[in-house]
Amino acid sequence: MHGRTVQEMYRSEVHYDLIARAVAELPYPVLANGNVYSAENAHEILRLTGAKGLMIGRGAIRNPWLFHQIRQQQRGETIFTPTGQDVLAYVLALYEAVCSPDVREIAQVQKMKKYMNYLGVGVEPGGHFLHQIRRVTTKADFFRVCEAF
Repeated sequence: MHGRTVQEMYRSEVHYDLIARAVAELPYPVLANGNVYSAENAHEILRLTGAKGLMIGRGAIRNPWLFHQIRQQQRGETIFTPTGQDVLAYVLALYEAVCSPDVREIAQVQKMKKYMNYLGVGVEPGGHFLHQIRRVTTKADFFRVCEAF
């Protein structure tokens, strides 16, 4: 269950109380969805809602290690923290996975900028990374900015 209305889209807080209500009233398992971005917050969402599991979208784009980190948290293990090199390797793998050689370079870079909107806050919360990445037009410049941060 996504804890927002269609009109709210992604602009409002998630209504975890409504997800908890659905969990209490429905005879089948409910999955909670909305703003799952860390292992700690995943644990809190499950605690608040009583949901049987989670659906994760944008949080997994921002942090591809999230599923592993949630499992580590559930087992009481130390949660993996990616290094800058880990993040850079992820961005390179993402570029290779979503970009096609038949598509013009500028279009591929534009596509990657959309992903960077999710990842950027985790890379550098001050907004300098996103400011710079939004202005690049070539693959070389895209990765130059990524490597700098």
